[in-house]
Amino acid sequence: MPRLSAALALTLAATTSAFAPAAERSVSSTALSAAVEKEIGVQAPVGFFDPLGFIKNGPYGSPEDNFRHYRSVEVKHGRIAMAATLGMLTQQTSRFDGFISPSQNLKFADIPNGLGALKAVPLEGWVQIAVLIGLHEVIIKQRPGKAPGDFGTGYFGVALDDQSAFQLRSLNAEIANGRLAMLGILGMFASEVINGQVLAETKIFG
Repeated sequence: MPRLSAALALTLAATTSAFAPAAERSVSSTALSAAVEKEIGVQAPVGFFDPLGFIKNGPYGSPEDNFRHYRSVEVKHGRIAMAATLGMLTQQTSRFDGFISPSQNLKFADIPNGLGALKAVPLEGWVQIAVLIGLHEVIIKQRPGKAPGDFGTGYFGVALDDQSAFQLRSLNAEIANGRLAMLGILGMFASEVINGQVLAETKIFG
């Protein structure tokens, strides 16, 4: 079924683009590619990769607006995935002391690592997490005119000069690491489902 859905999506995308004038597609695609090639995160060996034309044909306005939206989403998901990946690895070897729910006599050490935590954490805990995330979304805002993901908090609290070589190198590294982390955390979850245990591959180390 997933393969069928992907095939249908590719077919629809190809059919839609087939009815646009060839010259217009060529000029606009070249201009867009040239502009995006200068953006942070366009890295070798893939470079600018948008086979389905989300940047050009997205629902958020101009190609620049579409790119900014999708890049903001990518940066956010990358940061969450990096935190999740580190969390999975940390919880495999250590836990916080104390209770996650004193009323239920439930300790942090009682919460399993991985997907098992979804059922083990009490509903009140998930409500607190949801409220905290909601407050973060409402209170902490993207700085207008700045790169996607710039909330004015600096790089681990350290302010960086705009467009400096160090800033650009750091932002490129963050995006690359975020992409790897998104693949990494999905791989960890898939491995857990397939093998029936968390981080089964780490067993070879001891």
